Amino acid sequence: MKLLFEYRFIIAVVLIVVLYAVFEWQKFKTVLFALMLQAKDRAKDFILSGGQAQEDWVIKKSYLLLPKKITIFINENRMRKIVHYLYVKAKDLVDDGKLNGSIL
Repeated sequence: MKLLFEYRFIIAVVLIVVLYAVFEWQKFKTVLFALMLQAKDRAKDFILSGGQAQEDWVIKKSYLLLPKKITIFINENRMRKIVHYLYVKAKDLVDDGKLNGSIL
């Protein structure tokens, strides 16, 4: 117990950083989902021609809209994996209204 008391400030800082990361991840996902919906809408209007063009558009726009403190740590390959992951999760949710055994 004395050990926890001695390191209370370090524990508090770590907890704050973790909570901040969780909230930033939620904002990050919200922006990407909105961009994916815009890409689908543009595909319906024949502005974008297929899945790869939509994915490229989402990635390009995400670098413009997301804060630099996030995008500076995410290269294009990692952003592509995140967009693909979120697309699969969104498709799963739309399929039957549930996330089948996975957490977003």
